[in-house]
This record gives sequence, structure tokens and C-alpha cells, in this order.
Amino acid sequence: MLYLAFSIDLRDRFKGAVWLAYAGKVQETEFHAEDTLVIGEWMFPHRDTLLQTLSRVRQSGVRVVFIGQSARASDDFKRELYLLGIYDFLFVGDELVLQDLDELLKHPRSASDVAVYLSRDEGPDVEAPKLVDVFEGDGEPFVWEPLDDVEDTTSPQFDALFQPGAAGKLAQGDGRHSPSVRRFVWPDPTPLCVRILGESGCGKSFVALQLASLCHGRDLQAAVVEEHVEPLRGWCEEPLASHIYDAAPPKGYRVILDTRADGDTLVSEIDIILLVTWPDTNQLKDTLQRLDMLDRVMCIVNHASTGIAPGRADSMVYIPHEPRQFHAMRMRTPLVDLDPRFAEAFLPVVERISTRYMDPNRTTGKGGEPHALVAGD
Repeated sequence: MLYLAFSIDLRDRFKGAVWLAYAGKVQETEFHAEDTLVIGEWMFPHRDTLLQTLSRVRQSGVRVVFIGQSARASDDFKRELYLLGIYDFLFVGDELVLQDLDELLKHPRSASDVAVYLSRDEGPDVEAPKLVDVFEGDGEPFVWEPLDDVEDTTSPQFDALFQPGAAGKLAQGDGRHSPSVRRFVWPDPTPLCVRILGESGCGKSFVALQLASLCHGRDLQAAVVEEHVEPLRGWCEEPLASHIYDAAPPKGYRVILDTRADGDTLVSEIDIILLVTWPDTNQLKDTLQRLDMLDRVMCIVNHASTGIAPGRADSMVYIPHEPRQFHAMRMRTPLVDLDPRFAEAFLPVVERISTRYMDPNRTTGKGGEPHALVAGD
């Protein structure tokens, strides 16, 4: 089995492969000797954690193909890979050409192919490279029109560009027409949009903060979008407070938890809708009726107590009444970080977020009308 630990889903290109979308998935997966794991360094924020994970993976005998950052390549680090039995490694800059990865997969290296490395110089952190495919000649698998080669484009199309100087020009010396060369850049993954709805005072912000903390614990970088950010930032210390915004967050997040009450969000742009409610029988009855509108809706009953009649198991989450919530706020620490048993109540939501993020059929459409559930009508 081929496993791909990348921040970008490549299952369409590597048929039958399993996508491990974040570091936790690599640590949870049970590998076997006949498996191959392709792993990108940028999946792990710290090299110590990376090496520990690679050591555990190698104990199962799995072949590891390591893709690292050129700016952090060092002889000392390559020696560490060598000692772990990892001989197939590739260090890249801003772009990873997938044909280079193909060659590495097809032609495994042996210990004798890897030299002895002596020095240590990791260098600065850099962003993950773009993944690039290059196609030549007729019968190209992609038929999108070429886009203008500009830095900032809002077009949803894939970036299929003619390489400069290669396409449509005469080959020098023999007068023959050179084959077309096209570059296909795999798009960055669309962040998962989670709208958190509910009446004023129901605990939307509290729920968003707990979910953000749990997502970060699973290497799913999450941002919280609030109408008024200062109160929520006052509940938590850095670095979690730096992930709270009053407008659209910058690129790079995998999950966006939006608690704003505006009614202009299109349902086609939302992956999961969370309805937060108090454990009131009448309110719950009304909420359960609204749950039938969309299969992507979940209900979170905040401050739930015993005796609440359970709803649909796949769409109802009960958060227990927890007086220590206020103590957690004074400590500026999310309650889920203080009480693992409390965090367990949120796990069905986090599992839904994780599963939805990795869904290969997930799309974010444009257009349409605001849905009544989202608009609050």
C-alpha cells in the first residue's frame, strides 16, 4: 500500500493510495513491511517530532520516501535518516516536480548509494513547495486553457501554464517544431469552512475556542472568526489567541471556525454547520426539525445535563455542564487542555471535521442563494 503524508491530496494522481492529511494520521496508522510511506517534512512543525515518528514507522519495516526542504538540508540530518534506514530522500525548494518523486519511487536506493554526512546546518524554516507535473507532446491529460502567468489570481482553475521558451517555438538548428510542454501546479487545499450558529449567549465562542484547540492538537491549523475578537482573545494565551480574527484569515489554515451572525454566507461555501443550543426541550425540538434540512448540520447542546433525550446519534453532541469553564477562562487556557474527559465530548465534532477535510469529493462552490438556516430566517 502507498501512503502519502502531504498537505495536498494526491490520490487522483496516485491511484489507490491512502492520504494521511496531517501528522496525527501518520502516528495513528499501522504500517506493514510491504507498505511505502511518502512523507513531507512540512507536515511536522519540529524535527524532533518528525524523527521520532520516522523511527516508529521504520520499526514496522515500511519503506520511507522522504521529501525535505532544501533550506534545511544538512549532512547531519541526512546521516540521521541513514541511521533510520531511510535512503530515499529528496530535498526541494519552492517546487516539487512530481516526476522526480516518480523516479524515487521506481528506483529505490540502497545503503551504499547514500554517502556519509559530516556537518550540521539546518538553516531557516521555509514554506512547503508547490507540487508540479510536467507534460510533453500530444495526448496531454489536462485540457484547461492556459492562465496568465501572474502572481495573484482569483481564478478557481488549475494553474496549467506553458513553460517559458518551450511551447510553440521552433527547435534551434533543425527547423522542427518542438513539442508543447505544459506545467500543472496542484492547487492548495481549500480550507474547511465551519459555521457556528446559535442565539446570543449560547456559547458559540466557547465552542469555537475548544474546537480550535483540539484541531491544533491534531495538526489541523484552525482559525476562529469572530465579530468582536478582544473578549475571546482575552480568554486564551498565545499562540492560540493569534489565530482569532474579525475578518477572513490569511491563507494557510485548514479549518475556519466562523461564529459571525451575518446572513450573507452561501450554503455552497460551508462544509459543516454547527447549531449551538441550550438544553431546553422546546428549543431542542425546533432544532431537531431544522437538522433535517442539511446532512452537513450538527447540533451541539451546551451545558447539557442528565435526562436530556438523545437525538440522532450522528448529528447530536452533548457538552456537559462544567463549572470549571470559568476557572479555565481565568487561567486563559481552553478547558479541553485542562480536562481530557471534557475534551472527549467534542471528539465527534473533531472527527467530522477531520473526515470532511480529507473527503476527496469535497468541493466549495460559488453562486447560489443564502440558505434560510444560515441566514437565520
